[in-house]
Amino acid sequence: MASKELLEEIRNRLPLVSFVGERIPLKKSGRNFKGLCPFHQEKSPSFMVNEDKQIFHCFGCSAGGDIFTFVMKLDGLSFPEALDELAAKAGVKLPVFEKGKTPDADDETIRRKKWALRLNEIVMQFFIKNLSDETAGGVANDYLKERGITPETAKQHFLGYADKSWDALVNEFTSAQAPLKLALELGLIKEREKGGGYYDFYRGRLMFPILNLKNEIVGFGGRTLDPEDGAKYLNSSDSFLYHKSATVYGLNWAKETIRTEDEVILVEGYMDLLALRQAGIGNVVAPLGTALTLDHLRLLMRYTRNFFIAFDGDAAGLQAAFRSLPFFLELGLVPRAIMLPTGHDPDSFIQQEGVPAWNALKIKAKTLFECFVDDILISAGRGTAATIQSWDKIRPVLQKVTNPLEHGLYLKQVAQKLGVEEGWLGNKNRSSDIGPQGGRHRTSKVDVRSSLNTERNDPYPEEERLLIAAMILSPKVIPVIEQAGDIFTNPHLKNLAKQLFLSFAEEGSIQLTNALNLLDNTLAGWVREMALTEEENGLWEKAALDCLAKIESKTLGVKLQSLNHEIQLAEMQGNEAALLKLMSEKTKLTESKLRKRNAS
Repeated sequence: MASKELLEEIRNRLPLVSFVGERIPLKKSGRNFKGLCPFHQEKSPSFMVNEDKQIFHCFGCSAGGDIFTFVMKLDGLSFPEALDELAAKAGVKLPVFEKGKTPDADDETIRRKKWALRLNEIVMQFFIKNLSDETAGGVANDYLKERGITPETAKQHFLGYADKSWDALVNEFTSAQAPLKLALELGLIKEREKGGGYYDFYRGRLMFPILNLKNEIVGFGGRTLDPEDGAKYLNSSDSFLYHKSATVYGLNWAKETIRTEDEVILVEGYMDLLALRQAGIGNVVAPLGTALTLDHLRLLMRYTRNFFIAFDGDAAGLQAAFRSLPFFLELGLVPRAIMLPTGHDPDSFIQQEGVPAWNALKIKAKTLFECFVDDILISAGRGTAATIQSWDKIRPVLQKVTNPLEHGLYLKQVAQKLGVEEGWLGNKNRSSDIGPQGGRHRTSKVDVRSSLNTERNDPYPEEERLLIAAMILSPKVIPVIEQAGDIFTNPHLKNLAKQLFLSFAEEGSIQLTNALNLLDNTLAGWVREMALTEEENGLWEKAALDCLAKIESKTLGVKLQSLNHEIQLAEMQGNEAALLKLMSEKTKLTESKLRKRNAS
């Protein structure tokens, strides 16, 4: 975990306005800089950056944060990835965080990674050279021409060719004095069983370099050009540089279009992706030699929550899409399926039918869940037994839906398609999993209503929310608020106040970016808006004093109300001693309330 001091050093070395301005045109606007938001489409600029406070905020979509948040959102990086990138750019050496690691070991890891990337660069350039050779790359170029892939598209995506030689790449490494053991670890070459030495792993294949989000080459995929050469595709094995279950082919090219269009299209293979990109469809990616995983989806969710699946239009493609459905549902996503005609894949369809036909299919795309249910119903046929059998297949998938509202909507949809009462499905579901009483759908409806009521009736108390903002934006009010005692009634705000009190006691100030990281998204967005709005000097000090006065007035009012109730009870019971004592307390509270009112 990076220390606050380390993060602050990186922020100070990388001026936010200059850094953001490299990516987005900014213009001075008062104390801030303004530009078009990169996270949503807009015509009038609502994206603000403040150098002194080291924050950005969009008044249109509420995206905001510090320089780390900006890089994470714009480039789709995790925090550790953003930290590595910004530390390198700032010239800050990160400490070794892994237990047992020494600085020397850390340097060795960096050295190995640099060499691994260099090896992959050598390999890519070697394959590109082969493809450009009319004689050596003839068979690969003929294949690309047959598949409708232009030389320009091949060049843009760094396609290459591995010839049928057994040791051409090994010789290339030897000439470059590259470490063969590392090449072996990366799966670029193989060790001979007899006689020692190495041989090329990829032979006689069209080669697709796999790039990460930094446009570094982390692996390769190779398509055979001879049906007798074994597996149709060979992909790099997992290594310290590459993990296929968490890497998506083409995301480095597609990420900006995905963010701009707020949707992504998933296809099965390299050629599908190239054909769509060649046709001008830029928001397309593909998993790499493996089924779609939760890690793939989490990576793509950094850019959008709107997914289309366009797998091959045969039974195998359909089942591959259905196998991914539980992962989508688990993450609360509602993917739609572009249903291709039988015998077509995205590559053949876009080249034969064109973009208008593709867009027509996309417009008509149903949810993947609906397609899944339809497929089961068609397979099962009609009748009571078929209905029960269908439900038994649908129910385990439906149980992946964790959101009660979504679960209820899907359940209603399934009931309509099965032609049964929704209550029957609920009872059937409950009787199998929980017991004979009631149905899951009834529980879901109660949960939804309760959730909505909670969101509507339990907002942060206004005065307490303003006090939190005042402490963050004008920390000198913190001692006054702390002396007021236990005034926060909301548990979350009470905990935040304690953390701010502690930070102020330890450091004598509050660092805005660190404080914002303590807040939930809604509250952080509101505080950022307050921070970026032109304010009068002393505004937050005055706001804090006003809030304290209101809270104290409310507290006195509650105490008076309680005393009045106790006085009534004492009168009814004829308890003179208790009545006199309570009346005295009421007099003191009333005088105190009047003094406060006159003072204000």
